[in-house]
Amino acid sequence: MATNLKQVKRGFANLKRSGTQMYYETMGQGSPVIFIHQCWWNNFEYEGVLPLVAKEHTVYSPDSLGFGFSPAAPGWFEFTDFTDSFVDFMDDLGIEKASFVGQHSGSLVMADLASRYPERVDKLIFGGLAIYDDELRKAKAARRDMIGGNRMPYTKSLRPGDLIGLESGLLQRKEDGSHMVEFWLEQYRENPDSKFEYIHRAAIANLLHYDKGGRDMINALLTYDLERVLPSITQPSLQLVGDRDCVKPPLFKTIKEAADMLSSKINKIKIVEGGGIMLFLEYAFECAEAINDFLRDPEAYEGTDAREVERAMKEYLVPDFDQLKFEDKNVYVV
Repeated sequence: MATNLKQVKRGFANLKRSGTQMYYETMGQGSPVIFIHQCWWNNFEYEGVLPLVAKEHTVYSPDSLGFGFSPAAPGWFEFTDFTDSFVDFMDDLGIEKASFVGQHSGSLVMADLASRYPERVDKLIFGGLAIYDDELRKAKAARRDMIGGNRMPYTKSLRPGDLIGLESGLLQRKEDGSHMVEFWLEQYRENPDSKFEYIHRAAIANLLHYDKGGRDMINALLTYDLERVLPSITQPSLQLVGDRDCVKPPLFKTIKEAADMLSSKINKIKIVEGGGIMLFLEYAFECAEAINDFLRDPEAYEGTDAREVERAMKEYLVPDFDQLKFEDKNVYVV
């Protein structure tokens, strides 16, 4: 599965450390920009954005190992090995330094890249830099590993609670094929206002991923301590997120909290109203405009007004009434 763009060049990069290959698409001219998709999708996520950014840059949109047309990641991979695979991708294509755009898990790969390979990273545009609640992150990682990682489709029986989240109903193959409907319903629940075309493609991407085997990136990233890494990042950074994204308390720290952990002197936030998990698909023009404007002049880029950022950061993924706080910000004349 890939984008449906006709004007892209398609190919495979050889990855020296894993001895495997990575599928990619490229177009445009100018300074390189590499797009890293989120789990469990593939590079179709950037289909609408790539042609718009390619007007000013050479864009590269690979499928991470284990996703899309790329083969499975080796079973011994840890999260930092997934990051290294993108460095190998750059080496094979002769890219010395690039700017990066990533959504959710793609943002975590970017953070690790910027921390361990600062000389290879120019500018960073994070889409949903997700910092899990630490206790939840560790519990989720341990539970997934206990029942076999992404070999779960072969598990005959799982109890409710064996996994945190919706995966427990999805990753079992069933005789009547109803597990395939569950993949559709899971995407519909997460993106109820999205086009059926996008939900359909996301569900297919998930099915394609779980048929590959190998090391699952989501399992690997749950072992990764992102908070430990963020202070070492100094490159110009933009947080590009929708106000309906799932990266919110109480399961995650806010995007503002994540941004404040960076050591970047240029550190901006852009909130796209109405955008959610499918931000780059549904708001391709708004995302491309923000990307091009920021890459053109990071310091001059204005982003979203501080008051609007504050409002967006107060929203919760699920109600947490322990955090209730009343504020009266009206101006009165005594």
